[in-house]
Amino acid sequence: MTRWLIPAAAMLVGAARAGAQTLAVDSPRPPLPVLAALQARLSPDAIHYGPSVGRYLIHRRLRVVQSYEGHPQTQDLGARLFVSTVISGPADSAGYPATFIIDSILPDSGLPPPVAEDISKVRAVAFAGRLGPVGEFRSAAVAEGGLSHNVAQLVGGFRDFLPRIPAAGVHLGATWTDTLSVTQRAGGTEMRRHIVLHSTAAAWEVHAGSRSLRIESTTTYRTEGSGLNGGQAFEINGTGTSSARAFLAEDGRFVGGETQDSASLVITLPMQQLNIPVTQLLQSSVVTLP
Repeated sequence: MTRWLIPAAAMLVGAARAGAQTLAVDSPRPPLPVLAALQARLSPDAIHYGPSVGRYLIHRRLRVVQSYEGHPQTQDLGARLFVSTVISGPADSAGYPATFIIDSILPDSGLPPPVAEDISKVRAVAFAGRLGPVGEFRSAAVAEGGLSHNVAQLVGGFRDFLPRIPAAGVHLGATWTDTLSVTQRAGGTEMRRHIVLHSTAAAWEVHAGSRSLRIESTTTYRTEGSGLNGGQAFEINGTGTSSARAFLAEDGRFVGGETQDSASLVITLPMQQLNIPVTQLLQSSVVTLP
């Protein structure tokens, strides 16, 4: 009766930044204050976003557990997205011209066949917009072709694909907090997320072959939304937390990271006076491709 809810709830809420492969275990290091001073002296300038070209593999794995009349239902969903990015200059008051292109999507075996068939047809769908200094991709528009409801939910317009940094750039040891309200619309559904994001530029590391600044973030958020599915109205409310690691190369290129996200939701069917508890666990990773 309620399985139609799973793809909609699952893809809508798990939209945080993604990240990298397995991280190496740190070798012994000098005390943190000494290390920070040495690293700051070696890299005194802040990192900024700028013109670049990149290719990435995004892997999202999502476990959804919903309970109906005391009976839990579990579904594992996932997909691999092959994405290209082009950020060009010069920037103007709206930011750098930027294009994010979904080259293709490879669905995992756990996706329901109609959804898997839908997203596997995606080829060279481009989002054109502007990249601001904090890393937010704004005013995105699909430049070629169209997006189905399922694909729109999965990619979220790439608004938060890149890690957020201070507008003046980021340097080792910096800490900052962002408070955001984000609205996402797709296929007659509107979702709103109220986000508090705490970030720290923790250390320099070699990542994906580049000397990179590791940015660690923790997020708390509240989500709410409503829509229609098969003509039936529904509402979604809940809260969640996430943690992330992202890596920025010295020249401002995003070179990957990883995110873990956990959300507790309630899906309400007003006409049936029914509340369905849902738990979502999302793991996302981004790796650079040659």
